[in-house]
Amino acid sequence: MFPYFEFILGFAAFEHVLNMYLDYRQWKLFHTKQVPSPLRSFVSKEEFVKSQEYNLAKSSFGFVSSTVTFIVDFLTLWFGVFPIMWNWSLLAIQLVGLSEQNQIIQSLVFCFISQYSRTLLLMPISLYSTFVIEQKFGFNKQTIGGYFMDHIKGLAIGIVLGAPIAAGLILVIEWGGEYFWLYTWLFVVFVILVMVTIYPTLIAPIFNKFTELEPGELREGIEALATRVKFPLTKLYKVDGSTRSAHSNAYFFGFFKNKRIVLYDTLMEHASTEEIIAIVGHELGHWKLNHTVKNLFITLSHMLVFFYTFGFFLNNDELSQSFGFSTSATLISFTLFSLLYEPVEHIMSLVLNYMSRCYEYQADEYATKLGFDLTSALVAIHKKNASNLNPDHLYSMYHFSHPTLVERIEAIKKTKASLGKKKQ
Repeated sequence: MFPYFEFILGFAAFEHVLNMYLDYRQWKLFHTKQVPSPLRSFVSKEEFVKSQEYNLAKSSFGFVSSTVTFIVDFLTLWFGVFPIMWNWSLLAIQLVGLSEQNQIIQSLVFCFISQYSRTLLLMPISLYSTFVIEQKFGFNKQTIGGYFMDHIKGLAIGIVLGAPIAAGLILVIEWGGEYFWLYTWLFVVFVILVMVTIYPTLIAPIFNKFTELEPGELREGIEALATRVKFPLTKLYKVDGSTRSAHSNAYFFGFFKNKRIVLYDTLMEHASTEEIIAIVGHELGHWKLNHTVKNLFITLSHMLVFFYTFGFFLNNDELSQSFGFSTSATLISFTLFSLLYEPVEHIMSLVLNYMSRCYEYQADEYATKLGFDLTSALVAIHKKNASNLNPDHLYSMYHFSHPTLVERIEAIKKTKASLGKKKQ
């Protein structure tokens, strides 16, 4: 019998120790007060020290939050809390006259109990991070009431959308027979495409206010850029990100000929018109180079492998019994297999992070070739967001989906040098 229980707990412990080691390496660098030489012409000592202090506070608290999270998850498995919650879910449905034959309803109740009990246990960590650390450094703009309202909205959306999706997933797995993994994958692909379609227009507005960007130099510049690169822009929005955080961002969404660009109001406060257009040029580079499509293809391919492999563990009595379950219900098998598959997911996240960093370089190059001074825009965002300006190379390689600021500046310099040689 394979030691499923010991393997899953052992990998969880290994992953935590590895993360703590990398966090410690990065934590030490946050004590530095000297601006790295490549950034001295862009970042003042005062700006650098502010970034270091902010990130040191986050990193120091990160040791506590990650350890608490690890202990909660580890003890949940060690003391067989999941089987207890499964029995609670059975008692809950029996109170309303249902039996254990109503496995899908029991599974949904189990999901609710397990997920939201964990959320409540770890909520103090989230509250401290938001209302102590983020508040101290001027980034939090959210009220306590707004914080809990967001949680209530998320809970409601989880029930309205998450429950039917989870029920549908279980139904497809049980109905699919020998090729359930293919039908399940097709179901998930459909759900992802639907969610990508409805999230920006139906779900995101529940949490933020989206308004058309007012006429002016910025709107004209973005529309001219979209026309120049043949980006099918249909809507240009501003979102009130400042109601929650002072951090800034910009993104686009939409399928085919219906593309929309969203700018955070904080970005419009932090960067100049030219810098914002340069950032949009970078985002359009992702579109032009099909990065989103490529990522979607890789993710869906990975999911197909996941569901196919799951077929070997569906209704596996040894797996479920090793964690204290007396049944191998579909949801139990799926939950435990997800834990067992974690090493593969871990490797996959490293691959996706590496690819994402490559895509960022390519998008930077695209914007630079359009003639934008992207360096100024990147520096402005990093300074205003108090981003990590002094990353450890192993930490950034392991965690970052974007290259460091220094790496991006150096790559942009090389692109400009190459363009200069071609003009000569």
